[in-house]
Amino acid sequence: MSTLKADTNMLACLPKKTERIKWTPYLRKYISNGYAEHPDLYTDDFRVLDELRNDCIYMETNEKALNRLIKYYAQLVFLSSKFPIDVCIKSFKHTYIYI
Repeated sequence: MSTLKADTNMLACLPKKTERIKWTPYLRKYISNGYAEHPDLYTDDFRVLDELRNDCIYMETNEKALNRLIKYYAQLVFLSSKFPIDVCIKSFKHTYIYI
């Protein structure tokens, strides 16, 4: 784990490791079935969500990375208001490995 400078206001904590997943197939299916909309309307949104997640998996310890993590978290909160919580959970096993 890298060390942070003494003048930072970031809290150092042990990282977690997770697997790469894509939200796109699960959300596309739900949108198509649940909202009767064509999922291609959201292609760019899916791409951004998948990129944010993958960026967060391989994060460095700096403020730019923290901002990416906050943006990803905000997207997850937004998604939770639009989709049932189990849309993706049924389809993959989400595990964290402490490193």
